[in-house]
Amino acid sequence: MNHAKGREDAYRGRKPSFTREQFEAVQGALGQGQGVSEVATATGLSRQTVYRIKGSPAEAEAALARWEA
Repeated sequence: MNHAKGREDAYRGRKPSFTREQFEAVQGALGQGQGVSEVATATGLSRQTVYRIKGSPAEAEAALARWEA
């Protein structure tokens, strides 16, 4: 049983290296067919971060949600 889940000071993992606005911009640009390098340059993120968002958008969204609370 995980007792930390209900606590306010529970471990949330590492803070995401991107903001909600950057996440949405990456999603939109990738949806329009832009390349990863082009998206990374436009948003100011690293290519690795763009690949991480592209590969698992639900996980990236969850990380943002944990830190926005």
